[in-house]
Amino acid sequence: MTNDVNERLAEAIDRIGKVLGALYASHLGDIDQGLKASRLSRCGFSNTEIADLLGTSANTSNVSLHKNRRKKSPRKKRK
Repeated sequence: MTNDVNERLAEAIDRIGKVLGALYASHLGDIDQGLKASRLSRCGFSNTEIADLLGTSANTSNVSLHKNRRKKSPRKKRK
């Protein structure tokens, strides 16, 4: 295969991934946006891709993911 064909295949696979991510995000329904972002992150989407799929900014996506991670991790008690 030539480089041109490989590039077109990579672009097609990327588009398919975005479509599947959008379908998954819409399937999640009315759950918390942070939970949606967390689930999309576990599927391998980057923060900017998650933001595009959820219709938010990359910063909002980052904050949502951070809050979800913080909820799950046990806090260390200070003495």
